[in-house]
Amino acid sequence: MVFWHIGGAVFLARWVFRDPAMDLRILVLGAVLPDLIDKPIGSILFASYFETGRIYAHTLLFAAIALGGVMAVTRRGTPARKRWMALPIGVLLHLLLDMPIAAETLWWPTLGLTFPPFAEGAFVDLVAYMVNSPWVIAQEVAGLAYLVGLYRRRLRGDPDGRRELIATGRLAV
Repeated sequence: MVFWHIGGAVFLARWVFRDPAMDLRILVLGAVLPDLIDKPIGSILFASYFETGRIYAHTLLFAAIALGGVMAVTRRGTPARKRWMALPIGVLLHLLLDMPIAAETLWWPTLGLTFPPFAEGAFVDLVAYMVNSPWVIAQEVAGLAYLVGLYRRRLRGDPDGRRELIATGRLAV
């Protein structure tokens, strides 16, 4: 679910933080990162072992490691830290937008070392689930609608705004 995570993360971050300096490019990377990591591993490469596309990167431990990593490689009060803090925020928003997520996955490894199977298994089953689920389709449409609306309100007639978004990740509030 790409548009749901991107649109939802951008909406929630803009609504909660109201920070026009937040780098939305890095926020979006964080918002899709759990799926970029887990779907290939759990649904394609090791589908018969995991039986789910929600594994390591769909845990609070992964979000904490992302936060710790950003804090370890950036200095307090620097623009780099402010920019890269959007990554763990995006990861946490991904987890929020994926609700309901199994407690065993979210709190891994504290509740056990295995991941419960999800409604998806192999990649073909994942695609079939996404195409046939009205809830998934509604989420994708909502995320895409928000992104299209945001573009139309903020960027359609503003080439300078589009250039700034591409160059800096910033979108005026």
